Amino acid sequence: MATSKNRAPTAPKRRATALVRAEHDEKPVALSTLERTLLNEALRRGEDTRVAVEASLTTYGRWLFGAIFKDDAQAALDDRSDNKVWLELVRRAGGPTLQIDRSGLYLALRIAALDKHLGDETWHGLSVVRKRLLLPLSTDTRLREGARHVAKYNLSHVAIKGYVSEVMSDAGRPTPVRFTVPALVARVQKLKETLGSAAALRRAAELRDSASEGERVKAAKELEGLREVLGKLAKALRGK
Repeated sequence: MATSKNRAPTAPKRRATALVRAEHDEKPVALSTLERTLLNEALRRGEDTRVAVEASLTTYGRWLFGAIFKDDAQAALDDRSDNKVWLELVRRAGGPTLQIDRSGLYLALRIAALDKHLGDETWHGLSVVRKRLLLPLSTDTRLREGARHVAKYNLSHVAIKGYVSEVMSDAGRPTPVRFTVPALVARVQKLKETLGSAAALRRAAELRDSASEGERVKAAKELEGLREVLGKLAKALRGK
């Protein structure tokens, strides 16, 4: 019978990250006067940064909308657009000549087009991030209603996600999955870079020795399920 000294050391229990804890609505942290002063300064600087970033994105989106799509909201919102300049811009997105990723590019244009198309003051008053979170609502009516609901109750980002899920569920269909072929390729490439790197493989080998058998089996099962999903996507794209 193996003695305790021969057993593999138990991996220390990791604390939940700040993000995970925040998503579970943990109570506010008790701060000293000095810490609260520092927090207030961080909040102020964070808001200044948000305003600057959103202003730049909005300005760029309006330029794209006007210069490339001639202020035609329907053309700009068409996922199957054959506008040559736009197609080349999307192709270059995330590369050395345009280091804005495709999701950022689509977001800038879509919001500019919806600002005109919806013609709703409440929608106009929302931040870029709040507009982005409402985009899955898809229809003009739901987007306008969503904007009013978010503004009325001053919803947090987490609450907006919950609201959108509830609306889509009540509508009798799941939140739609929207992506283009370039966007799909970008997602897969990012996944390959993250999970296929030498560092990730080394970490997997370390986990093999430190994780429990149940955890390893569950992770392996999820990875096999991912391989199956990717195979189905590839088959659907090939049409065979």
